[in-house]
Amino acid sequence: MMEMTTEYVQNVLVVEDQHLMRTILVDELKAALATCFVQGAANMSQAMDMLETNQFDLVVIDPGLPGFDPRSQADRIAVVQTIMEASPDAMHFVITGSDTDEEWQALQKLGVLAYLAKNVIRPGSMVDVLDDVANHGESVRFSDETTGPPEFVYSELTPREQEILNWVRQRPDGKTRRQIYDELGNRFGINGESAERHYKRARAKLLKQGALPKGL
Repeated sequence: MMEMTTEYVQNVLVVEDQHLMRTILVDELKAALATCFVQGAANMSQAMDMLETNQFDLVVIDPGLPGFDPRSQADRIAVVQTIMEASPDAMHFVITGSDTDEEWQALQKLGVLAYLAKNVIRPGSMVDVLDDVANHGESVRFSDETTGPPEFVYSELTPREQEILNWVRQRPDGKTRRQIYDELGNRFGINGESAERHYKRARAKLLKQGALPKGL
C-alpha cells in the first residue's frame, strides 16, 4: 500500500450503488485532490471490471452493494475484502449508511484507513478526511444526526452561491472563513477573494428577502 500523501493520489474509484451519493463523493474527491481522475462503479461487477483494467491509488467502498445482504456483517466485510484484494496497492476508505464500531474494528484489521458514516459527508469533508489519514494514519467518523446546521435551498441563488453558503455554514470548528474561501477557490478554479465575493452576493440576496439563516 502506498504512503498517504495526497499529491500522489490521482486515480480514484468510488464503489457506491446510490447514484446521488456516488456523485457527491466524486465531486468531493475532485475538490479535495489537486489533480485526479475519479471513476464510479455502481456494483461489484463494475468495480471488479474496472479494477482489472486500472491501477487506482484510492478506492472508496460502500459495503452494502447490490447482491449482498446489507444487514450481514459477513457479507459487508466480504465486499470490502474482495475489493481490497483486487487493489492491493491502493488505499481503501469505507463509507456506509449503517456504521458500527464492531464493523470498523474488523475493517481496520484488513487495512482500511478511513471509516465514514454517510450522514457526516458535507462540503469539504473529504479534505479533512484526507488530512486525518495523512497526519494520523486513519480517519473515523461515526453517525451523528446532531452535527451541522439544518439544510436550506433558496431558488434565487446560483448553484455556486448555494454551494458556497453551505460550505460556510457547515465549516468545522477551528476552520476560518478565509480557509473556506481558499478551499472553495480551489474547488471552482478561482481565487479565495472571488469565492468571498460570491458569498457576499449570496448573503445580500438572503438579507434582502429576510431569509438569512443563522450562522451567516
